[in-house]
Amino acid sequence: MLRNDTESSTQAAPLPAAAGEACGGLMAALGVAVYTTDAEGRLTAYNEAAVDLWGWRPPLGETRWCGSWKLYEPDGTPLAHADCPMGIAIREGRAIRGVAAIAERPDGTRVPFIPYPTPLRDAAGKITGAVNVLVDISGLKATEAALAAGEAQLRAVVETTPECIKLVAPDGTLLQMNAAGLRMIEAGTAKEAEGACIFDVIAPEHRDAWRANHDRVCRGEALRWEFDIIGLRGTRRSMETHATPLRLPDGRFAQLAITRDVTARKRAEERQMLLTREVDHRARNALAVALSLVRLTSAEDPHRFKEDVEGRIAALARAHGLLAEGGWEGADLRAIAEAALSPYLAAGHVELRGPKLGLAPAAVQAISIVLHELATNAAKYGALSAPAGRVAVSWATDPGTRRLVLRWEESGGPVPKVPRRRGFGSRLIEATTRGQLGGAVRQEWRPDGLYCEVTVAADRLQPNRLAAAAEAAAPGGGAATPNRLRGRRILLVEDESLVAMEMEESLRRLGCEVIGPAETFEEAQRLVLAEMGRIDAAVLDVNLAGRPSFPLADLLTGRGVPVVFATGYGDLPDGREAGGGCLLLRKPLARGELEAALSQMLIPEVSEDPARQAG
Repeated sequence: MLRNDTESSTQAAPLPAAAGEACGGLMAALGVAVYTTDAEGRLTAYNEAAVDLWGWRPPLGETRWCGSWKLYEPDGTPLAHADCPMGIAIREGRAIRGVAAIAERPDGTRVPFIPYPTPLRDAAGKITGAVNVLVDISGLKATEAALAAGEAQLRAVVETTPECIKLVAPDGTLLQMNAAGLRMIEAGTAKEAEGACIFDVIAPEHRDAWRANHDRVCRGEALRWEFDIIGLRGTRRSMETHATPLRLPDGRFAQLAITRDVTARKRAEERQMLLTREVDHRARNALAVALSLVRLTSAEDPHRFKEDVEGRIAALARAHGLLAEGGWEGADLRAIAEAALSPYLAAGHVELRGPKLGLAPAAVQAISIVLHELATNAAKYGALSAPAGRVAVSWATDPGTRRLVLRWEESGGPVPKVPRRRGFGSRLIEATTRGQLGGAVRQEWRPDGLYCEVTVAADRLQPNRLAAAAEAAAPGGGAATPNRLRGRRILLVEDESLVAMEMEESLRRLGCEVIGPAETFEEAQRLVLAEMGRIDAAVLDVNLAGRPSFPLADLLTGRGVPVVFATGYGDLPDGREAGGGCLLLRKPLARGELEAALSQMLIPEVSEDPARQAG
């Protein structure tokens, strides 16, 4: 029944003995069962998909013809392993196509499948073994439909994998490349790339090394190396390739390689190195500042000296902690003020007023020192020394100069006296404001208490285009706004479970319907394909266990679904930029920031012109 008449039409082209070994690197990545044998039919290798199909792990070198526990014809007739398609293919030296069989697992379950056994030959035409692909056709009613589905699945595996799979001739001619590879080199079609010289897209400084490695592979050596490419549209990417030799029919070796884009990883490594150097710099700077504070602080009473030094170093430590929490990218002014004035806030003696406003790293320590010195002076001589004393701390940006103006207003304390000489605290405030904040200090000793105004240069502020929207959305951050996200269906993809839980709760509190959350690329892809027509917007973690979510974003934005990226990176990796239906948020998200971003993407600006609204 299995001996069909396909010798002339399905006879495989002679393949070299090393082909099975060369393709071994691809076996583990394939989603279908693949195994190889030697010339006597003994199993030499198989992948995990084959283990799933067979239901056990047959011993290599002992099991012959097929790893199935038992075999049957499609009608249920027992089939000897030696008479299975693989056995026929090796004995008769021909590929077998268009037949089906049933594998029985050790637990008794049966799996119908279609095999694709193909003999492998050396350059002299002698059979050295065979390779077989087993396509599970469970649930399909017709062998023809199963064959079509299996072939489509094989094509889909190669074409949808995020890694580039390519075959390069010894002279550098690109013989074949899958869709991921075409995207990496920015080729619009396979016709545009195949037949071209691969050396042309290798970065010039890496080209000689790439040629040398390619020559080694074409002499029969498997290698792994890293290099940069410059795509046909000019984009530079960092790549990692795993290459193995594949013998061509003419006896020469070509390079068969799996190449992945590691640009994001490289940038993360560079960022980590920069961050390490930055932390080292800041730690040394903090120690230098602390040493200067010790040296410059003076007091006749040793106890007073100890208190002053401890207070100022504690202020530095608080600033350092805020910078570390923010990834050394800056800190929020309110958080800085709350940390510096926490004892007085808890007692109700200090009131903070001002919008959400980020400060650049260089300004965080300076503002913390200024607030500490003002509070220390007020606790000794001013409003914070009296039970009824109060301090109002407010800030705003000047619309004209874009400078920050920080105001310190005391009331309810003893009548202030203009000091006869400037103490170290006053000199420290002035020097810090002038040197580190690029601003100036103005002090007035009013009858109801000290008034101090500190200005900060605009370049010491941290830009945040969502700050105003997030402030309005946060509790107590501004006038109440109607919740216009209720009922929206939001796809949530985040691989950190706790972060996903927090985002999901936030979205549900807003009345959104959450699709997910999905923690893996595969789970997210299934949700996108199944729920595409129901998704209003998506929140995507950029990095899903090492896999970028950009293919999901491209699929969503291509259908008009806006995407909000959430990332711990300073910028989007892989050379991506926000825009085109995408918005970037940096973790950790501030309260209300996610709502503000989704509102910005989903809710268009409402015109103030009633006539235009009506039209």
